[in-house]
Amino acid sequence: MRMSAGFAPRDAAVNAVLCPATPVLELRSICARDALDDYAAAKARIFAYWDDECRRDLDALLTHFTPDAEVVTPDGAHRGHKAVAALYRKSFDDFPGLTVEMKAGFAGDGAHCFEYSAVLRDAKDADWLVEGINLMRLKGGRISYLRSFEDALRRKG
Repeated sequence: MRMSAGFAPRDAAVNAVLCPATPVLELRSICARDALDDYAAAKARIFAYWDDECRRDLDALLTHFTPDAEVVTPDGAHRGHKAVAALYRKSFDDFPGLTVEMKAGFAGDGAHCFEYSAVLRDAKDADWLVEGINLMRLKGGRISYLRSFEDALRRKG
């Protein structure tokens, strides 16, 4: 572990990471067992969510969200099951096919990010590539907040 001069973990048995910023940011809680368990739960949830989204199963997809969940896309914010369902219904209608590949995952403090590459197939069998990052927060094991930072759709191939 590379450390900046003057910074050292308080407990040598814990591999804390310190950032030489003002104020000092200690990432001990992010790298702790509980945080890693939270990340593992979030990763399992995003895979299950993507599986149901790829199957275009709206009822199953909604089970991944809390009733008051907020989904934020480049087009705006959608809060609650009714609004979230309308968002996904439109996507399912416009693009009956979807495949998703997770590129990377990043653990955070209360939220986690998942980089993805997805191919949407429209009704005319044209493929559209979208890449981005989903920032996700869980409450009670379900998605309470999902924000998608994504590039504009572009024709694949």
